Amino acid sequence: MKQQLMLLEAPPDWRIDERTKEIGRRGLAQARAALQRHSPAVQPAPSPYDDVPRAA
Repeated sequence: MKQQLMLLEAPPDWRIDERTKEIGRRGLAQARAALQRHSPAVQPAPSPYDDVPRAA
């Protein structure tokens, strides 16, 4: 890949202020913590044979 799109600067009125970013970071941390508390520590890998029909 030889060409890359150039990023454009966002107009100042589109930028998110630091207070809003911090609120978002805290909310994201809380959501991740909640998911971690309610998900199994280790999820078993699916078997490659789960989709294979079994003989009757």
